[in-house]
Amino acid sequence: MTQDIPQSPAPDQPTADNRSVTDRFLSSDGRMSRSDRWVEFLSAVLLALATIATAWSAYQSTLYGGDEAAARGASNAATVKSAHYAGEAVQIRGFHAILFVEWAAAVSQENQELEDFLYQRFPPALKTASDAWIATKPLVNPDAPSSPFVMSEYALEEDNLAEQWQATAEAELAKANQADETSDRYVLLTVLFASVLFFGGIAGKFQSQIIDMAMLVIGSIIFLAGLGILLTFPMQ
Repeated sequence: MTQDIPQSPAPDQPTADNRSVTDRFLSSDGRMSRSDRWVEFLSAVLLALATIATAWSAYQSTLYGGDEAAARGASNAATVKSAHYAGEAVQIRGFHAILFVEWAAAVSQENQELEDFLYQRFPPALKTASDAWIATKPLVNPDAPSSPFVMSEYALEEDNLAEQWQATAEAELAKANQADETSDRYVLLTVLFASVLFFGGIAGKFQSQIIDMAMLVIGSIIFLAGLGILLTFPMQ
């Protein structure tokens, strides 16, 4: 008597529904269709370009951020030096004022010995300004300057140094602000190119080729716009 031998269950066969879904993405020989391959290829190219642009923008932003920090530090250092020389100028001007008042008192008292003694100890800036002031005959000329300290001849080296360092501080601050603005612009470009990565990444994930191509087109437009903006920025 022949016994029926149990047979192993047949492997699952693809259903009609499964075949219909597969056929949407694969050609009859099991490979991706030509249009799907183009979508994948263009998506990969867009992702590669967007990745490079994103990295470049981040790199430039970092460089200009470093320039900003360096320029701001130089500006602060120049401001400190300017304040130092300005303080020295105030002290020197105060000493000159005391010396001049003592000399003027000696003149009014007709103390020639003290007058000569003090005058011989006038620093060059005060002596030059005092000689120019005396030449205006201030005792008889109502239009004469009130003191030698308001004369153009009275010039302190410390005042000049303070002005020079202040100008340097302002120039470095302007450079820092410019570098900061450029760095911020590159950060915005990084965000823009990151959105290209999004559109390039989802292209090819839809069952509709129209949607896939639309994602590629949108991503490409954003990338080209970002690239055009990038080319207008300064680069290091």
